[in-house]
Amino acid sequence: MRKAEGKTKEARYQVFLPMKTITRTIAIGCFVCFLGAAPVLEDESEIIKTLKGKGAEITEKKGFATALSLDDGSKWTATEFKQAGQLTHIKNLTLSKCLDDEMLGHLCTLSELEMLQTNLAEITDDGLKRLVPMKKLQIVKFFHPAKSFSGAGLAVLNVLRNLESLTIAGSLSFGDEGMAAVAKLTRLKQLRTWHAGQTIEGIKKLKELKSLTSLTLGQRLTYQPPACVTDETIGILVELKLLEFLQLEEARLTFSALSQLKQLAQLKKLNLEGIDVPEADVERLRKELPKVEITWKKPNEVFQKRIHALFDKP
Repeated sequence: MRKAEGKTKEARYQVFLPMKTITRTIAIGCFVCFLGAAPVLEDESEIIKTLKGKGAEITEKKGFATALSLDDGSKWTATEFKQAGQLTHIKNLTLSKCLDDEMLGHLCTLSELEMLQTNLAEITDDGLKRLVPMKKLQIVKFFHPAKSFSGAGLAVLNVLRNLESLTIAGSLSFGDEGMAAVAKLTRLKQLRTWHAGQTIEGIKKLKELKSLTSLTLGQRLTYQPPACVTDETIGILVELKLLEFLQLEEARLTFSALSQLKQLAQLKKLNLEGIDVPEADVERLRKELPKVEITWKKPNEVFQKRIHALFDKP
């Protein structure tokens, strides 16, 4: 609007006209999405029967499907997804080996959906906008997303006022750009990410998540420095003043760094999962944080291999 100031009436008209066009385009797009997702209404009981026969586990209540889980949807086509899109009472949806931008578009009618979990999805950053019609989404989980997913498109989900929990794990492509997008989801209360690609610069973006009460932060999916969970990481996390739960994974941390967590007055539980730290220091930490329940597990062989690669200079 400020750029339009000082222009002629004709110039200002040229600024506003496209906005009307954009509004109409969005409305038409949503209508087309609806038609594409459910061109023909079918009997719900028949759809449930059909999809169960094609591998879906479906929970029903009062004759309606309320949850759908699919362990291997690699043989599903647009037909099955269009049918699933007609099960409009579904609240929980778990899909593996089948979801891409096109198929996600067939599900945009699931307006009651509260939880979406995907595994090995081929969704792109641009495709994430297909989640916007799902206004009741509270929990979204992306496990092992494809390389086409950097997370940069997550910022579009800031319009989902109920979205409180986000999980992204198992993809080196999700890095600092993705973390910058996550930082725009300021209503988040829970964030979980591990075996991804972010660096300490991406971790710094988390300072924007002022409402965060639960954080799980694991190591990068690499055997090459830099590490993302380090002593420096602790100094950043202590700025998340509402944290009640914190889990750190697959790293070498010092007592000096961990003791900074006493700055988190709301912290109730600290999980140190596969953290290389002397057991004596863990006991010291328990005394330093007497109100915090601390769980510690030594690194297993797999974790130790990554820790050695990231923290021990050649």
